[in-house]
Amino acid sequence: MTTPPLLSVCIPCYSMGGDGARYLRHSLDILRRQDFRDFEVVVTDQSDDEPIADLCAEFPDMNLRHIWTRDLPRQGSANTNAAMDAARGELVKVLFQDDFLNGSDALGQIAAAFQDPAVKWCLTGCAHTFDGNTLTRFHTPHYHQRIVFGKNTVSSPSVLAVRRAVGPRFDENLIWLMDVEYYHRCNAALGAPTLINLPLVVNRLHDGQVSAGVRSDLVRSELRYVRAKYRDQMSWSDWLHYVGRLRKTWV
Repeated sequence: MTTPPLLSVCIPCYSMGGDGARYLRHSLDILRRQDFRDFEVVVTDQSDDEPIADLCAEFPDMNLRHIWTRDLPRQGSANTNAAMDAARGELVKVLFQDDFLNGSDALGQIAAAFQDPAVKWCLTGCAHTFDGNTLTRFHTPHYHQRIVFGKNTVSSPSVLAVRRAVGPRFDENLIWLMDVEYYHRCNAALGAPTLINLPLVVNRLHDGQVSAGVRSDLVRSELRYVRAKYRDQMSWSDWLHYVGRLRKTWV
């Protein structure tokens, strides 16, 4: 049996209207050029076609595993959990397929943050792009106690890394709030995140993003779900914040 890698890059994938393989190729090309080499890539694929599987076969020099997850619920939290469950590394780095690492030293800097055994989870800064080349909207992650209600000051799960042994799984009842609810649970269980205030990840902005097509009724449903899940922990100011967020969905 081969020695497990230190870090697993977990990439949940689907066809994404035909763009999924193109976005993933860009990300895999950058992963192939990382200075840090002690990692594997786990691609969980919910596509009904073959382009992502065929693309993964083009990277025999990379420690990459392609796993079909067509039988799972067709949503990001279930597919991300499948990738995390298949990971063998001590550290798990989530990377959505339309996002990519920024620079050849990105994985090395993330791994270095965990050299301190007290570090349980880590968030990095990010940039954004429309064309895959020009970077804009540089963002520094910031955690706050009411993040669970959707005011996301962290960014997407692509900025997240966590120790596999202690990292929770995403709540598969959630789509829009899957990331912020996860950050809330990590903070409660693992303490405050270690922050790397460098844009080590690039979030791609496009019309096919899940967040671009979220319906108001879904937002209301998920806000009510997290309210019920955490109602025993909510202060009066939390309730006021929740009501304010809910009201915005009716505007």
